[in-house]
Amino acid sequence: MAAPSKYNEVMSVIERRIREGDYLLNSIPGERKIAEETGVSYMTARRAVLELLDQEVLIRGPSGALEVHPSYTKKAKLADIVLLYPAYPSTYLTQLRGLVSDYAEKHGIGLRPVQFVHWDEKNVVDAVEQARGTFVIPYGPVIPQRLLDPFQSNKVVILDGDFTSQGLPSIRLFSDKCVEAVLDHLYELGHRDIDCINTQNRNPEIDRRIDIWKHWRYENDVAGELRDDPAPLFSDPTIVAYRLMSRLLDKRRTDATAIVATTCPAAIGAIRACWERKIRVGQDLSICAINIEPPAEFFCPSITGLATPDLTGILGGCFEWFGSRSEVWRGQQLIEPKESALFAGESAGRVPATK
Repeated sequence: MAAPSKYNEVMSVIERRIREGDYLLNSIPGERKIAEETGVSYMTARRAVLELLDQEVLIRGPSGALEVHPSYTKKAKLADIVLLYPAYPSTYLTQLRGLVSDYAEKHGIGLRPVQFVHWDEKNVVDAVEQARGTFVIPYGPVIPQRLLDPFQSNKVVILDGDFTSQGLPSIRLFSDKCVEAVLDHLYELGHRDIDCINTQNRNPEIDRRIDIWKHWRYENDVAGELRDDPAPLFSDPTIVAYRLMSRLLDKRRTDATAIVATTCPAAIGAIRACWERKIRVGQDLSICAINIEPPAEFFCPSITGLATPDLTGILGGCFEWFGSRSEVWRGQQLIEPKESALFAGESAGRVPATK
């Protein structure tokens, strides 16, 4: 007979995997595979499985494959809501994941974060089709047409983007008015020559921010040029921004008194390039970001930009839909927070008297 501690340990591993949603996208393996994965003998793995069958944690399907018992599904609050997001290092993505995860945890909702590298991964469709509901944070390339059917046929909400034209309810964190508030702040500080710097890989949201800057500049008779050098997908735009700003300064290719970055990493890279050249950001040159990320408020200088809005009410409505019997989204297709607070940091100041 296997030592109780061994098979109990295997039982705990299987139960945790079930609760955390590991088997949401992958089927439960058989006893031999479980033994291999947990480093125990086949008999120990089999004993663990038999115990879980007796406890109605597992059940054998018609084909003999192991499945989660329906009664366990009801009482265990399994992670059957998915957060699908790009697999690259980003403070912003970490922040968004934290917002959704914190809400789910506070309300006793099981959430399974799933990363993807490209739209053609099998996990993308599997997650959408098997979850009760899915938040999708998009990345560079637009969502392919072939994915729209499974996305539209299931409960999917886009987080941080506008895909309402594809029939998908979407949460856009910063409205046009909020983005303009950053530019208005620079205008009120006396700036009339404002460049826009972008090093984020181009996507619909980045394109929108650039278009807002162009339109606002035209409406307010403000000079400025677009400094666009998109970083490759899944790479760090901070380094690209640093190099771009270094070239502009060394070759004296900008007369702007202020620079608005489409993202926080672009602002950070630009600020570093200035610091190395003894340019005082906030005094000699103002730099801000459309949106800031932690810990931008604690940088020296602190970075001016839009703080991430409170999404509590919006997330609550989404989770309510995921848990309901209604297959159709009943609210507005495009959801935007009413206010996104402008953080007036030290990186933006009044135009120097010599300009």
